[in-house]
Amino acid sequence: MKYMKIFAVLTTIFLLMSCGKKSEIINSELSREITDNVEFSEQLTQIDTINAQKRYMLSSKDYSEITAFVGTASVCDEFVIVKTTDTEGITEDLRSYIDSKKESYKTYRPNEVYKLDNAIIEQYEDAVVMIITADSDNAIRVYEEYLKK
Repeated sequence: MKYMKIFAVLTTIFLLMSCGKKSEIINSELSREITDNVEFSEQLTQIDTINAQKRYMLSSKDYSEITAFVGTASVCDEFVIVKTTDTEGITEDLRSYIDSKKESYKTYRPNEVYKLDNAIIEQYEDAVVMIITADSDNAIRVYEEYLKK
């Protein structure tokens, strides 16, 4: 009886904690939310899986799905959503990508570096999301609102 009560309490707590949160990120849905509601310096273009894999220096074994939107080389604006079993590893890969990009933009386009300094990298369940934009406060709001739907 005692264990049944403990189990019931734990189950209730778990259910309350999970209310109002998505069970997973759907790349196409979140991509739409970001492109529709976050301001970027220019129109971003979706790149294919192979080019995204090369851009972020990932192996096909590192992820199950990748969705990336990028601008031209004249701006840092971009975002990527990576589904993976190794969120920590992908997060580190994306941090390295940002660090590398900072080095090249310091001399090429120094006025863009602040976007990289304010880049968003978030983990949720089996997904890692990176957003680089001057509109980072709004981007994090859009991301968090998406998770509540």
